[in-house]
Amino acid sequence: MSDTGAGRRILAVLGHSLHVRNFVASGCLGELAAHGHTLTVVMPRDLITEVRRFDAAAPLSLEPIEPHVPRGFVASARTLARMASFVQREHLKTYRHKVRLAVAASLKYRLSVPVFRALRRRRDLEVLVRRLEGWRAPGAASLALIDRVRPHLVFCPTLIHDGSDFDLLKAARIRGVPIAAFAATWDTLTSKGCFVVPPDALLVWGEESRRHAIEFHALAAGRVVATGAPHLDVYGEGWPVEPRERFLAARGIDPAKRVVLFAGTTISYWQDEPGQLRALSTAIAGGELKDCVIWYRPHPRRSGRDVAALGDLPGVYVDDQVLRQKREGVSSYSTRPDDLPHYRNLVEACEVVVAAFSTMILEAALLGKPSLVVGFDLDPRAPARLFKHAEYEHSLELLATPGVTLCRSLDDLKRGILRACSGEGVPLAPALRAHAGRIANNLDGGGRQRIANTLQALAGASTAWS
Repeated sequence: MSDTGAGRRILAVLGHSLHVRNFVASGCLGELAAHGHTLTVVMPRDLITEVRRFDAAAPLSLEPIEPHVPRGFVASARTLARMASFVQREHLKTYRHKVRLAVAASLKYRLSVPVFRALRRRRDLEVLVRRLEGWRAPGAASLALIDRVRPHLVFCPTLIHDGSDFDLLKAARIRGVPIAAFAATWDTLTSKGCFVVPPDALLVWGEESRRHAIEFHALAAGRVVATGAPHLDVYGEGWPVEPRERFLAARGIDPAKRVVLFAGTTISYWQDEPGQLRALSTAIAGGELKDCVIWYRPHPRRSGRDVAALGDLPGVYVDDQVLRQKREGVSSYSTRPDDLPHYRNLVEACEVVVAAFSTMILEAALLGKPSLVVGFDLDPRAPARLFKHAEYEHSLELLATPGVTLCRSLDDLKRGILRACSGEGVPLAPALRAHAGRIANNLDGGGRQRIANTLQALAGASTAWS
């Protein structure tokens, strides 16, 4: 890293354990601090203790985010504002589906969505949301923190819609401090609504996300930088990998078995997973998938009590790291630096990934591994419910990757597993890696360095407090 702009003050706002994992556990922010910059990091209070326990030497000043997150009426109003943004974007299939799900699940949205649709005919709802949010002054605690730290740059990895960062970002804007955001997930820019406080610069995973920022958020091309994601550097060239035999044997799994990684997904779809796992377990016990073991890695937000019993199914192993995190951790996502390599070792050990659009599909593709996308469910009362996810804008791009196959039935899935375990997808590995590299700029393992360089340049160019 160049020393240009050294000695700058950077305030990082990490409102979710996902951001803490990605930017603290990965060492990305520590890289900046090691080059002479002063890093103040705001995060959930319970994670501060955890981060200090696992990485006590990290040269970061840690502050709780709780004083900056409004509760009560303001929090409720922001959930409605988020839905207003979704309604504004209903011309896109992703948002039409999300609005339908919300209306079906909540009286609040059954009442508010028709109002938003009527208002949309006369006003841009997102412009209105930003205007209303702008009328509310940021909290005194947020202004006080900005004035005390006097940052040259505020850096905010964001899920866009959760609102935990709004007050600090508004305080930064009032004080003339530039804001650099980072799109936290592969679908943040296509499924989470609008930026309530638009950033001055946006860092994204890869070229696909860069296009999303320009097309769906009207950000100028020069303000969007494809850096890669810090936590995905583990899939880059040269990252140390534990031998497959040792990795599996340590967990009581016969290395001669074919490992099928079943990656759990988010709340909308995870109710289908136990039935699918039982069906695959039956196929293993009955001999259809006799040489396979299903490694189930549930979504981090899923309750441990929901999944532990699934490990009793014949041929099913529940990911030990997730179970340990549920027992010992204080958050959904692990913030232990030594947990990130587990992902790489697991994907290296498997033959194929099975998921209903988990990010693990992309992680497998970075290593040239194929994926089978679950586009069906086994409940006759809700036919093809999972298939809706295949129509999401970000999903269409991933499905266009050779080696990523949509399965419309359980038989399709079992046949796909057998083909993958026979090595049929090996010739597609270069195409998988190339497409994954466009989605996540991490093939060289240089995402953290690019992020640090970009933030250093932005902080160095800042005229705040001058």
